[in-house]
Amino acid sequence: MNRRAVIAGAGSATFLALAGCVFVDGTVEADRGDIAVVVDGEPIDLSADRFQSENVENDSIKFHLHENTDDWFMEGEEPVTFAEGIDLLPHFAYAQRDGDHVVTVDGTTYDGSESGTELTFLVDDDPVDPTEYVVDDGDELRLDITTDADASDE
Repeated sequence: MNRRAVIAGAGSATFLALAGCVFVDGTVEADRGDIAVVVDGEPIDLSADRFQSENVENDSIKFHLHENTDDWFMEGEEPVTFAEGIDLLPHFAYAQRDGDHVVTVDGTTYDGSESGTELTFLVDDDPVDPTEYVVDDGDELRLDITTDADASDE
C-alpha cells in the first residue's frame, strides 16, 4: 500500500504527507537522523519494505522509517527515547527485564540477560541507556547486537 497523499497547496509552497511526515517544498518537517541495527556484524536492511511506513499498517508518526532513505523520522509533541523508538518500528520490539535489554527483530528475540548476548545502544558512537536517552534531531542511532551464535557454529 502506498499512502502518499497531497494535503494542500498554498501559493508556491507544496505540502505533501508521506505516511505522517509533512514535506514543504521538498524538505521534511520532522526531526530525523541516521539509524543502523547490526546483528553479529550483519546490518539489518532497514530499507526493506516491511520496515517502511509507506508499506505497513502499524506505523507510528512518533518514530518511523521511509523508503528511499536510511534516516529515522520523529514527529509529535513529545520526543521518544531510543528504546521507545526501536519499539515503535514495525517488526521490532523493545522490553526491559530485570534491568536487561531485550530486543526482538523479525520474530527473533535477543535477551541481554542471556550469556553470550550483548545489546549496545549508541548515539553518535557513544554508548547510552536507551530507556533514558531522548532522541534528538540529527542523532546517529546504532543498535549493535552480538551473540555467541558464531562460536557455537565452530
